[in-house]
Amino acid sequence: MRTRIALLLLLPGLAWAQVYKCRSAEGGLVYSDRACADGGAAEAFRPPPLNVVEQDERQRRGVAESQARSRRRAADEAAEDRRRQAQRRRAEQAQARELDKARRRCHGLELQQRRLRQSLAATPARRSLAERLAGVEEKLAAAACHQFQEGA
Repeated sequence: MRTRIALLLLLPGLAWAQVYKCRSAEGGLVYSDRACADGGAAEAFRPPPLNVVEQDERQRRGVAESQARSRRRAADEAAEDRRRQAQRRRAEQAQARELDKARRRCHGLELQQRRLRQSLAATPARRSLAERLAGVEEKLAAAACHQFQEGA
């Protein structure tokens, strides 16, 4: 009796054979116990394990790998967002520096214009002062300093 039980327990293990998955001439999948006839690449078919514990372990590993990929993807996306934000901040800071530089230049030109007008008002006969004032006013217009004036 024990011998029969032992033989019955061994039979499923003996029943497993190598199974090949091949492509037919028409392009369909064919499963066979022999290698592909045309000599093409055969893919060994591995049936799922009979052991439930092993199946559960494979599923747990698959879930863990999927979660790890999701965490890596989320970390990569967060790093990319931080990089974009830092790049945007640097661009905004550079723009603010350029704007401040233009504002300081315009302020200097306005001071120069005011002094030249005062000098010209005190001595209207000086032609060189009028030419310098015209040059400063041209620079003010070219630098678009009107945007920095009060109320603009």
